[in-house]
Amino acid sequence: MSDRMTVECPKCGDTSGVVVLADREDTIVSACCEAVIPELNDGATILVEDGKLVCPYGDCGAADQILELDVATRSNDLTISEPGVIKVSLGDGSFERDGFECQQCMRSVSLPDGYELSYP
Repeated sequence: MSDRMTVECPKCGDTSGVVVLADREDTIVSACCEAVIPELNDGATILVEDGKLVCPYGDCGAADQILELDVATRSNDLTISEPGVIKVSLGDGSFERDGFECQQCMRSVSLPDGYELSYP
């Protein structure tokens, strides 16, 4: 019997081993396609104490240092505003959540149950 963990790759669907990519903050990915395995990368759940978000890791415990990480794609119009100068107009963008982390210890965390995000 093997101790090697195998998972279904979210990209190609094959059964694959997993690897840890140190250059991507120890992200666990499939060995075949290097696709992120979400269920293996969820961080510990953020604590809520005295109305503050607290890092759940015992050696950190930083209050109000939780960040949402996202990936953005934008379309920006380019025009010539004067000779030798191209003006970039900030256009529409689409954002995709990439996760949450503690700004102090830089480790992945997840939202507690029953909480949702509200954007202005």
